[in-house]
Amino acid sequence: MYQKREIYRSIAELAYAVAKSQNGLQTTERDAFIKIIEKELNFDAWVAKSRFDILDSKIAPTIDEAYNAAIFELKKYKDYFNEEDKHKAVKVLRKVAESYRGVSHTQEALIEKFEKQIFSL
Repeated sequence: MYQKREIYRSIAELAYAVAKSQNGLQTTERDAFIKIIEKELNFDAWVAKSRFDILDSKIAPTIDEAYNAAIFELKKYKDYFNEEDKHKAVKVLRKVAESYRGVSHTQEALIEKFEKQIFSL
């Protein structure tokens, strides 16, 4: 089951990158992320929330660092990253992007890049 947790941590990293790509990370995006993952990831939402909090408060990676780390992990656990989880990940990213002033061009480009990469795994 640890593989699923790693996938959810990666979703958090991607959400962090998407949120940060539009004028830095906003409180509304952080709050929206928590609500979204509680709905989408249910019981395992704590895993993603914990990762998001660590990224925000301690590590503070660049957008590229967060994105690349997440993709690396998703490739590593691709056998456990099923279609349902892929769609959940995209849904989480879109909702986070929409939560602050709508989806920017930068956010849309990042989400589209992610979609192309994950659906080819």
